[in-house]
Amino acid sequence: MQTRVNWLLMGCAAAALVFTGYREISRKPQAHVVNDAGCTPQAIKSIDNITERAIQSAQCAQRAR
Repeated sequence: MQTRVNWLLMGCAAAALVFTGYREISRKPQAHVVNDAGCTPQAIKSIDNITERAIQSAQCAQRAR
């Protein structure tokens, strides 16, 4: 019985990972404004997509040069 529950939980976790991964891979990143207001730490932290946050952070770092 315990083994069956473990397999069920593992299957649900795998399905959630596949769904989340597919959603993130198929999503196109949105462009964010690269200016003084958009490059504050609070503005970067407010971006909920990790890919968009990394792009914004890199563009702000390049802008600071």
